[in-house]
Amino acid sequence: MSVTLRPMQEQDIAEGFALSQQLKWPHRREDWLQAWQHGKGMVALEGDTVIGTVLCWPWGGQLAMVGLVIVDERLQGKGIGKALMSAILSQLEGCNVRLHATEMGKGLYEKYGFTAIGMIHQHQTPFLPVLQARALPPGWHIRPATENDLPAITALDKAANGMYRPQLFADLLVSGSPEVLTDATGTIQAVAVKRHFGRGYAIGPILGYQEERVCDLVAHHLSRLAGEFVRVDCDATLPFSKWLTGCGLAVVDAPVLMVRGTPWQPEPGGPQTFGLMTQAMG
Repeated sequence: MSVTLRPMQEQDIAEGFALSQQLKWPHRREDWLQAWQHGKGMVALEGDTVIGTVLCWPWGGQLAMVGLVIVDERLQGKGIGKALMSAILSQLEGCNVRLHATEMGKGLYEKYGFTAIGMIHQHQTPFLPVLQARALPPGWHIRPATENDLPAITALDKAANGMYRPQLFADLLVSGSPEVLTDATGTIQAVAVKRHFGRGYAIGPILGYQEERVCDLVAHHLSRLAGEFVRVDCDATLPFSKWLTGCGLAVVDAPVLMVRGTPWQPEPGGPQTFGLMTQAMG
């Protein structure tokens, strides 16, 4: 069998989607397209057929995510995943690289110097129960994000996780429903994006300073999604994860957070990441 690698092109998205369907991953074609538009990838080919994929997102040049690592189930164990990882990591020299690994993939990533540093809880429900919005502190407000908010949101995101993603948040203003929580001075204290993803809706990225206030903002989104499929991916160690479970979003998977390089450390008292964009994109 002769396998070749080349950069991923938009025309490859349909075959990437088909590979993810083999694994019963929930991604839609639209989710693949959005992921590719904000990153870059490699595909493995047998003849003209895509038999493997990998994508990366060098968010700002210092920290990168790797994800959507898939090999056709008929051809696993033949070194294709290793070849794809070698190819994508060669484009990320000098970056601290982060990914979320399944148990099946963890061993491969360890061979490339990745170390497990945590766990993500994938919360979801196929039918969200009726939930009430929460009362806000006096003078605090929830409102839709606007283009004028992008610099503040981008700065909040970078302080929380080290990733510089202005183009992503500009996209989410159009493709999603980002909302911000402001304090009595009008300063943004949290942001959460509701958007179509997979089998229904995802809420993420979710960023903020105080967990209670972040719950206020997320509850605002959830109060308008009764009966819908809803998903949130968050750090397993946060009390926020238990709060989501109490809202009816069960933990259905727990991928391992792995890093090659120096793990990001947010400043004490600074903002945190409470919910991911996706497990692949961070």
